[in-house]
Amino acid sequence: MATDTSIEVAVTLQHDGYRTRTVRGKSASCGHSAQRAVERLGEKLFPAYQIAVERLECRSFGRLHSKWRIIPGAPRQKAQEV
Repeated sequence: MATDTSIEVAVTLQHDGYRTRTVRGKSASCGHSAQRAVERLGEKLFPAYQIAVERLECRSFGRLHSKWRIIPGAPRQKAQEV
């Protein structure tokens, strides 16, 4: 996938864990890891592609915990039928 399709997303710290902001009508959360919440959002936004995430520089402020970039990569390999 082209590199210009990467998405930046903010993660907030809620009472029940980490939650991504809504992007294209989708969001994700995780109780123990901001990175895992971002990975889950990437899986929802780009289901046919492998994804990579990278943390961006950001100062925590209020509920804002961190900012991340989701980068879609190569298409996922479909499981072969046996």
